Amino acid sequence: MQETAAPVCTTPSLAYTLPAHYYTSQEIFEHEKKTIFARSWVCVMHKSQVAGNNQYATAQVAGENIFVVRGRDGVLRAFYNVCPHRAHELFADGAGKAKNVITCPYHAWSFGLDGKLIHVRNAENVPGFCKDNAGLTPVRVEEFCGLVFVNLDMDAKPLAELAAGLNDEIRARCPDVDKLVPAHKLSYEMKANWKVVVDNYLECLHCQTAHPALVESIRMETYKHEVRGLYTSQVGQTRSGSDAFTYDSDAPNTDFAAYWLWPNVTLNVLPGDGNYGVFYMFPVDADTTIQHFEFYFRDSTPTAEQEQLIEYYKNVLKPEDLSIVESVQRGLKSRGYRNGQGPLLVTDDKTSAIGEHGVQHFQQMVRDALAA
Repeated sequence: MQETAAPVCTTPSLAYTLPAHYYTSQEIFEHEKKTIFARSWVCVMHKSQVAGNNQYATAQVAGENIFVVRGRDGVLRAFYNVCPHRAHELFADGAGKAKNVITCPYHAWSFGLDGKLIHVRNAENVPGFCKDNAGLTPVRVEEFCGLVFVNLDMDAKPLAELAAGLNDEIRARCPDVDKLVPAHKLSYEMKANWKVVVDNYLECLHCQTAHPALVESIRMETYKHEVRGLYTSQVGQTRSGSDAFTYDSDAPNTDFAAYWLWPNVTLNVLPGDGNYGVFYMFPVDADTTIQHFEFYFRDSTPTAEQEQLIEYYKNVLKPEDLSIVESVQRGLKSRGYRNGQGPLLVTDDKTSAIGEHGVQHFQQMVRDALAA
C-alpha cells in the first residue's frame, strides 16, 4: 500500500489524519476486511432477532455470509452460511424460525442447530465417510449489552473481557438494557467510507457549527470525551425541553452518553428512562457505508417524548451528519487537500469536548491493524 512521509498519529500532540487514500482506495478497503473486520468483534443485530429457540438471522461480516441461531437448548451459536458439501448457502438472507434440522436446499445434507452433521443421503455407501468431520464451520458469537456480536477469529479474546468497562458503564446508566425492545429503525446509504463516519462520531469539535440544536440540548461545560482502549465515551448533562431531549425531571438518566466500540458500532444511552440507540455501520465498499440507527425502548410503541427523540434524529441530526460525511468523502479526493492529510487538534486535555483525541485514537488503531 502507498505510504506517506507525513507523520500519522505517532505523537498525539503532532498528529495528522490518515492519508486520504486510506479512505478512497478499494485495495485498502479489501485489506481492512481481512485485518480489521475478520479479526474484531462486529455488532450484527439486536438480541431480539434471535431471542427464541430456533430463531435465526443472517448477516454479512468481512465479505462473509454468516448466520446466528439459537438452538433448542437455548444456546446462541453462529456459523458460516455455507454447506460443507458443495458450498450452497443454507439460508437466504433474512431472519426466521428454523426447523429442528437445517437442510441444505441443494443435496439435502442436514445439520442440527448445533452445527453437527446429522444425515447425508448415500453416505453409507461411501467408504471412510466421517460425519464428525463434516459439520458446519463455527463463528464466535457473544451477547453484549442487548446486542449480538460475532468474530471470525476463533482465537480472539472474549468481548466481555475486552470491553468489560463499557458493559459496566452501559448497565449503570441503563440497568434494563437486556429487556428493551426495538421501537424504530432509521436506515441510510452514505456515500462515504466507514472511517469517515466513525471519525465524525468521535469528536464534537464540529458540533457548534454543524449541530446547533444538539449543543443547545447539552450543557457543553459538562461534556467529557474519554478514550478507554477498545472504546470511547462522550458524556454530558442535558437540558430537558430542548429540541432534542424531553424527559421527566425524575428520569433515572438525564445525561447524553455516547459510546463508540471498535471498529464500527456506537451505543448511546439517551436521556429518559430506558432510551437506548445503536448506530450499526456496515461498510459496503471504499465509498459506501450502510448505517442503521435503531431505537430500543421498554415498549415497541414510543411515548410522545420518545417520538420527539426519534423525529430529532430523523429530521435534524442524521441529515446534518449525512451531509458532513458525504462532503468529506468528496473532499478527500480533491487535489486541493494538501498532501492528502490534515493536522488533528489534540490537546493535553484528554477529556476535552472539542479535542480530536478520539479521532487520533481510532486512526492509530486502524493503522496498527492494517500493519499487523
